[in-house]
Amino acid sequence: MNRTAKLSGALATLGMAAGLLFTPAAASADAEATLASPVTLRFADNTTLSRNAPGTVNFLPKLATTVSGGTWSGYVQYNDGSRVNFCPSQTVNVSSKPSKALFVSSTKGSWCP
Repeated sequence: MNRTAKLSGALATLGMAAGLLFTPAAASADAEATLASPVTLRFADNTTLSRNAPGTVNFLPKLATTVSGGTWSGYVQYNDGSRVNFCPSQTVNVSSKPSKALFVSSTKGSWCP
């Protein structure tokens, strides 16, 4: 192989490496969560559960009073399996029966305006 081919191959490899180093990274779910305000579930015993990322949090059945959606949508699941939905910037009364899970969605709920 001649010097020109080797040099040409080395420059191509270096150019690709530079492109990878200087390519901006895509936004991640962690970056999105950092900019979001959390969902807050308040319980009758004056404790709270806050969540600032999508997913489900299961807990022992406990009487909740309200859920504030922050910038998220999702639902609170009751111990009997039924649920109450919430939307971003919405505070919903959930005090009718014991709750057992909080689901936070990474997308706006279809039930939200």
